[in-house]
Amino acid sequence: MTVTLLPRTTDLIRERAGLRIHQLTETRWRVSQPAGAIVGYLERRGAEVAVMRMTADRRGFFDLGTFDDLDEAFDALRRM
Repeated sequence: MTVTLLPRTTDLIRERAGLRIHQLTETRWRVSQPAGAIVGYLERRGAEVAVMRMTADRRGFFDLGTFDDLDEAFDALRRM
């Protein structure tokens, strides 16, 4: 069996509104500050995008809500 890896046509990391969006998988993105502190995650769930935030006290994630598209979800995470 032969596996052919194709070059990526898009960047893994984008910057927007002073934050970095790093694509981890086809359905998950990490949003962080330029210094590296993680702000949260965006995850595509079917037709919607969920916004998740890390909590130090619970050592886990909690959902902030779901949105219709990635840009709307990013803006919601940025404002929270």
